[in-house]
Amino acid sequence: MSFVPLHRARFGLGAGCWIDIEADLGEGKSLAEGVILSDSLISAEEESRVDAVSSGGIPPMCWREAGELFEKFQLREDTDYFVDVATPLPMQEAIQQSQASPAWPFEARLATAFTREPPRRWRHEGGKTVVTGQIRLRSHAGVLNLSPVFGGDLRAEVACRKLRYFEEFKCLLDELAGKAAELLLSYDSPVSLNFQTTGDLATNEAALHFLMRHVMTKPRLPTSIEEIVGQPHVRLVERVELESIEEILEADPELISEGLDHSELRAGGPLGRLFRGFTPASLPQRESYESRDTPENRYAKAFLEHCSLVARRLEGALAAQGRRASAREARSWAVSIDEALQHGMWREVGALTQIPANSQTLLRKRGYKDLLRYDLSMRMAMDLAWKEGAQLSDGLSGDIRPVNQIYEYWCFFCLRQILLSLCVEVGGGNFLTVTKDGLKVQLAKGAQSECRFEFTQAGGAKVRVSLFFNRRFRRPKTPKSAWEDSYTAFFDPDFSIRLTKGAEDAPSHWLHFDAKYRLERQQTEVLFEEAPDGEQGAAPTDYEAEVARVHKLEDLFKMHTYRDGILGTRGAYVLFPGDGVGGLVGVPKPNLFVRNPAAFGGAGSQRIPSVGAFDLAPGGDAEQTKAIASLLASALQAVAGPFVYEEERGYWTP
Repeated sequence: MSFVPLHRARFGLGAGCWIDIEADLGEGKSLAEGVILSDSLISAEEESRVDAVSSGGIPPMCWREAGELFEKFQLREDTDYFVDVATPLPMQEAIQQSQASPAWPFEARLATAFTREPPRRWRHEGGKTVVTGQIRLRSHAGVLNLSPVFGGDLRAEVACRKLRYFEEFKCLLDELAGKAAELLLSYDSPVSLNFQTTGDLATNEAALHFLMRHVMTKPRLPTSIEEIVGQPHVRLVERVELESIEEILEADPELISEGLDHSELRAGGPLGRLFRGFTPASLPQRESYESRDTPENRYAKAFLEHCSLVARRLEGALAAQGRRASAREARSWAVSIDEALQHGMWREVGALTQIPANSQTLLRKRGYKDLLRYDLSMRMAMDLAWKEGAQLSDGLSGDIRPVNQIYEYWCFFCLRQILLSLCVEVGGGNFLTVTKDGLKVQLAKGAQSECRFEFTQAGGAKVRVSLFFNRRFRRPKTPKSAWEDSYTAFFDPDFSIRLTKGAEDAPSHWLHFDAKYRLERQQTEVLFEEAPDGEQGAAPTDYEAEVARVHKLEDLFKMHTYRDGILGTRGAYVLFPGDGVGGLVGVPKPNLFVRNPAAFGGAGSQRIPSVGAFDLAPGGDAEQTKAIASLLASALQAVAGPFVYEEERGYWTP
């Protein structure tokens, strides 16, 4: 069976020790007869209320024989579990060990997820001290190491439930790695790079592993190899050899005059009248043939061998760190590349002596240009200093990381890409700078990061555009007349876009976006609805309903807060991983609204909705980004136009 939903599972740790995990939701029943999940699984109970406790198709606990991303034993984010651990220590020694670390008997890094019960609730069982506690998994995904410090091995995959985990989560990782690679390549032109043959790997193996995951997906390197092998680059080679005169059908006078070997002449013969009484035994003959031993193919072969080396090195490093899932992944990459190198074509290709950086084949031909792109990404990754990105990739290689943080980074790159489709990027921002450590990416919570662009209207009017990551808007400490910043407390939207036309001191127009990983499609449908008069919202019946209710209201209120609290704000919008398309302003279910009676169907000429929500999912429909682009295009056109925006002043003038 490929999928078994579980309610409780007990795994053996060796030496008579074990760990028992039970989901807080649902009810257990006996496991079906004949079902064997793992040799290390001592006992298990199957979940009897799968439909009731599943979320996004993900049960609280299950065992997957096939299709897993990291580990076969799977838990779920935003879910609580009761945990009992049978330790080999007597009670007093166990208490002493627990005083040294709040996460004991687990590693210290689980302290934020594991809450241990007081020793008075522990028990003796079978000569062991059983430590009891609870694991609460928040918005994290990846691999959770549940191996106790005293020995044994147990890892679980924590699946996120707001995304379609096995499709969208992998797509999220892949697209984020791809956007980081595009960022590297956009820094310079490939033909101006200084290539050096080197065997050095990136110093940050986790970041390199993140990039290799992007390169080794099916639509990329494997497909590029197939395209190269299917239509390889060849060159026409001419070779001059001596052929027996009996084998020659047509002689080449030019070759004969330049390359006749006089030692081959024999007295008499049928050609004596042409060679002063002599006939040559053999004549030079030109032969033309196609050769695959080209500089481009040598480069491709060398790059594949380099990728195989990187994969093997990563496998060894990750295995030494105990990251078995990631080590298996790296091993599969190495095996795939080695199999591709067994194709007969590569036996004709020699060793690389010089990188053909200016080759039009490398720059333009399918397959080859992709290999050059991947190579540039991996080489330039050595110069990319993005501390948070490295930590993120490190977590995804074998530890749990907040999915909302991953989604937030991905949304920033999406907004940047949308602005690039509407504007021209200009210098002056601090998002990407050159330092002594190489390229530095400024993208972290609590640290302002800015990308700058310029929009040119058809009539020639220009608008300065800035995209900020986590910009903080504070109440000024000194008198200020500009209509910007906050007039109360400080706010820090995830992403803010500033539009300015004219002089440096011209009014700024702000649009804000918040990435809300928790928000679901069905929540947005009632996001702007209210209960009928006299009715109260239904009380939450379980933990999931409570989470949905709280975040639905908070997200709605925060958008209104941004719109009112940050001066100069024209709109504030939610981004969430839904499967629909945002930007709807008409009935029956609009998700964009203008702060004007026009929102109720009255007349109005407002062009920029004040609050709203946009679906934006990894691997989602292209219409999702088009909807956001349409909003930004309308705002750009409005700012570039001849009319002046009139905002409420909060007072009457005589």
